[in-house]
Amino acid sequence: MDAFTLTGLFIAFASYLFITQFYFKKRLNIKSKWRGMISQDRNRYILAFEFVICFLFFASMMSLAEKTSNQTNLGLILTTPMFALFFLLGITRGFEEWLLHREEKAYYYEWLGSILILVIFLIIFIGQQA
Repeated sequence: MDAFTLTGLFIAFASYLFITQFYFKKRLNIKSKWRGMISQDRNRYILAFEFVICFLFFASMMSLAEKTSNQTNLGLILTTPMFALFFLLGITRGFEEWLLHREEKAYYYEWLGSILILVIFLIIFIGQQA
């Protein structure tokens, strides 16, 4: 990894920690809420949508592994579905929190995490191109 990638990743993580710990928790008094994929208080339609996202992730990984078996630089090609999986899961869970528990404002954490995943992917993508 070059200096741009390492510096960008450090700034992204430091910004995430600053926003979550000092702005969300201290200033806005928003509590973080973690729910597993199979928690009892989850909406079953959104849970089914998450299972579809996971199935599409596995299908795309199998397809990419088959099509790119003879290429030399597989790092970015094979990690793209993984970033898409985590980004879409964060957006979906944030949307679920926004629909069902809007007054708690815990969806800010999910959406900020999705933005962090997108920024990390862009930093790594730009670092690979340079």
